[in-house]
Amino acid sequence: MDLKYKPSKQQLIIEEQKKLFKNRKVVQLNKFIKGDVSAFSVNDLKIFKLIISKVDSKDSLFKDFYEITTDEIKALNIKEKHLYSETRKTLKRLANIYITFDEGDSVREVGLIRNDFKFEKYTKKVLINFNNDMGEYLINLKKNFFMYDLIDIVNFKFKHTVKFYEYIKSQSLNVIRLKIETIKEILDLRNKYSRYTNFRTDVLEIILEEINESSNTLYISYTEERVASKVEYIIFHVKRIKSDLLLDSDFINNKSKYSYLIGKECEYLNKYHTLENIDLENHMIVLKENLTDNYTNIVKESDSGIDELLKILFKDDFLEVEEKEQDEIKRLLSIKDFKKFKDQVIKQYIGKELGNNMPGFDPEVIISIQEETGYLKDTHNDKVITKEESLIIWRYLYKNKNLVGKMEIEDPIKKFINTIIHIYKNDAFGNKELFKYMVSDIKEEKDDENISKYRLYIQDINDPTQEVEKSKTLLSVEQLKLFIEENRKKD
Repeated sequence: MDLKYKPSKQQLIIEEQKKLFKNRKVVQLNKFIKGDVSAFSVNDLKIFKLIISKVDSKDSLFKDFYEITTDEIKALNIKEKHLYSETRKTLKRLANIYITFDEGDSVREVGLIRNDFKFEKYTKKVLINFNNDMGEYLINLKKNFFMYDLIDIVNFKFKHTVKFYEYIKSQSLNVIRLKIETIKEILDLRNKYSRYTNFRTDVLEIILEEINESSNTLYISYTEERVASKVEYIIFHVKRIKSDLLLDSDFINNKSKYSYLIGKECEYLNKYHTLENIDLENHMIVLKENLTDNYTNIVKESDSGIDELLKILFKDDFLEVEEKEQDEIKRLLSIKDFKKFKDQVIKQYIGKELGNNMPGFDPEVIISIQEETGYLKDTHNDKVITKEESLIIWRYLYKNKNLVGKMEIEDPIKKFINTIIHIYKNDAFGNKELFKYMVSDIKEEKDDENISKYRLYIQDINDPTQEVEKSKTLLSVEQLKLFIEENRKKD
């Protein structure tokens, strides 16, 4: 009897997050990220962003109150035993701590929410009012604002991750070069981590790991730039899986096979540029010269011209599909923890085919990851497979990470080699006699119309000295299968 697959606690949390935070956006004025939030915990920030996600940025005035629920707060992955009392403490902090803005000649302190929030009994609802000062940053926004999906940050465990994630989301470039000190300012870590190695291991790498594992829209890598022997700059390479920033860019919203190159740097006519747009319809590449506002439009005669130029400009970044897949494999190979590996595979392949020839299943059975649940599914029967079977497959893939996403498809032609077939032929007296042959080879050839077909080579089993015979005509795959199937049945 099949056992029903019981989802893990984390999977249930993820499903609840998807349900509660679907289409929930955080929209803020760009300069809001410059505020000092060092007094807040990561849970404070996540609850505050939940409240912001309730605001319509197109409104001209705040509503009388905004409603959040304790279920939503719980779905922020806040693991508090006493959620109700902890939520009250967080809201009190939000009401009594001000965000500080350094405006050059002056310092501005902005209050967030009012102290008159209400917990409605028996409904799990909390009613919250914003301070009017927050209107400048959250409502009536027409330009210089950014947005992101709330679900992208709910599983962050490090408050600096939230701050850096928002900074990246507020930028339009995919290659961002920052001084170490600038990064510290962004993260509210001025005059801390005097040793770069400590900053890199204790802050930077933790931030990027959290973003890359938990965010659905960003993947960030980095390189170091030294001045003399000291690391002075970090160059961040940002892969935007879905950009909410470039909403008014027709080019960037136009998905193409070159989309991953947008925002990357290149050298053109002895100057450094950033790739802004690729207009495939007009065969045009748009480059922006670094450190200036000069744009260069390069028009080619065809798609192949675009392709050739991009290969020259981005010879290190111009990836073919196979190379992209190889990068994903390399990333999976680097994961040493079983749970992290499983979570990353689910994230990369959810709704997609995971592979075939899995232990416990026939070679032709394709295993996929169900889009709704993240469970493993037998696509042949369209059924979620059992917990025990899933565990065996996950352990197998963890030991054989290079097989993730790969299909081991048997050659439909070569499998007929060494097959025994029976053919009626006329003997020396003109009588039909049944002869037994073995398929010794099948070779691909082109017919008169340059279409690939196959020629069959057979060997008389009873007389191995006889020459190998070959079919007089070329056969299609279907004809070949039909011929062999019909003739090996005779016995």
